[in-house]
Amino acid sequence: MGPGRGGGARGGWFLARKDTGRHHPLVVIIGVDAFRPDRLRALGGSGEVAPNLDRFVAEDATLFTRAYTPIAQTEPAWRSLLTARWPHRTGVRYSLAAESRHVSAPTFAQRFAEAGWRTVFATDCSRFHFEGPDSGFTTRLQPPRGAVNFLLEKLRYRAVGLFADNRLGAAWLPEFIDNRALAGIHDPVGYAERLSERLVSEAGQGPTLFAFHATAAHFPGDPTYPFYRRFVPPSEPLERRLRMHFSPVVPGAAGGAGSWSRSGAEGLYDELLAQADAQVGQLFAALRKSGRYDDALILVLSDHGESFHADRPELAGATSVHGARLSEEENRVLLAVKLPGWSRELAQVDTLVRLIDIGPTLLERFELPALPGDVDGVSLMPLLRGEPFLPSPLYAETGFTHVSPEVFDAGHWPGAPRSFDTYRIRPDGVVEVEGAAHEAMVREKDRGAFDGQRWLVDRPRADGTVQRACSGECEQTAVLSSWLDAVLTRAP
Repeated sequence: MGPGRGGGARGGWFLARKDTGRHHPLVVIIGVDAFRPDRLRALGGSGEVAPNLDRFVAEDATLFTRAYTPIAQTEPAWRSLLTARWPHRTGVRYSLAAESRHVSAPTFAQRFAEAGWRTVFATDCSRFHFEGPDSGFTTRLQPPRGAVNFLLEKLRYRAVGLFADNRLGAAWLPEFIDNRALAGIHDPVGYAERLSERLVSEAGQGPTLFAFHATAAHFPGDPTYPFYRRFVPPSEPLERRLRMHFSPVVPGAAGGAGSWSRSGAEGLYDELLAQADAQVGQLFAALRKSGRYDDALILVLSDHGESFHADRPELAGATSVHGARLSEEENRVLLAVKLPGWSRELAQVDTLVRLIDIGPTLLERFELPALPGDVDGVSLMPLLRGEPFLPSPLYAETGFTHVSPEVFDAGHWPGAPRSFDTYRIRPDGVVEVEGAAHEAMVREKDRGAFDGQRWLVDRPRADGTVQRACSGECEQTAVLSSWLDAVLTRAP
């Protein structure tokens, strides 16, 4: 299942603490939506896209080079992260899952709250990721959830902000304030500045767990100055230098009207990542200025990657997508951690780890009660201490996207609806997947396991069968196959 002791880690942690003063304990979790780890300089990136994260990884943090998400979509990925359970055990298996399908389970944020910590979650976009009371976060700073957000996404003109982005506008529609859905008005860097002030304030009032989900890099995105046109080739039409316009993921998209070149799409993606990196830099700067950077545990992650269909030349002009396939591009994520009060020696860990391992790791680090014994995640603290550690495989499943699975897998069962009748609007305005669509979405999923050397993936076929396929080093699959069968039989 991969390397044993140290798992390919270099170095170890000194056992001598730095002087941390008398500050309250502080944990800061920063989730950068859709960040592909290959954008880091340490993993082959140019060094121009994410300078703040590059510095964090190079100087202060341990980088997990082989971290993976069990599902490459935000809301289900965060639910698995919080509960340390696989998606099919949480009830949240795609974006906009009905709350009635959520499986009640303790979260690591709840454990921190029960121990007297201040627990805060913040995001500037609630369309496809909204945290409710069952998340365990006592304070949740996020735009109101509802269908209005999907309508506001069409109002992209900054002139609207002259009368909307103020106290009176907020009284009329709360969605106008600090909401990326209104991309033409929203100021991501200004938002990060205000959020940094809130972080420092919360940290000064008691032990604090502060989680921020940064959405600037998510499709479709609107790069603002000074990120605009930093990486997009000037050969791209003007309208496609401003935003990722939708281009269907269908064969022949490369020549379709309004389609992208792959370099143009990736260039705008990098501009959006640079924008998100600037937000991260704002939080780091605020922590340094307040004297809290050194003694804080800071964990930076991404919930999923992004695919630009590099293996499919005929899709070169299509919109990027995540959650459609089980792959390195979509499931490999950023994960870097700076422990408080320790001198860093462990620069990189090359062992396979999963997002579901984060909660158990934080709880062990702060000696808080563990989540129930039937969780799927494990603590990574033994790995960080240089102790023997046997990596566990990843279970992963696809989400639900606008792309029919037949595009990537001829003969795949394509039965899930992809129209407005897939969803319903509740009386309180919340958009959810309706019942019949849920059953089809679940049936359409690919489900698989990855042990660092091979993927085994079950793919539902149009004839009603399920085909188990292997990619990678496929000479010995029996152990991983048995493990996958055992995972699939676990009830929610």
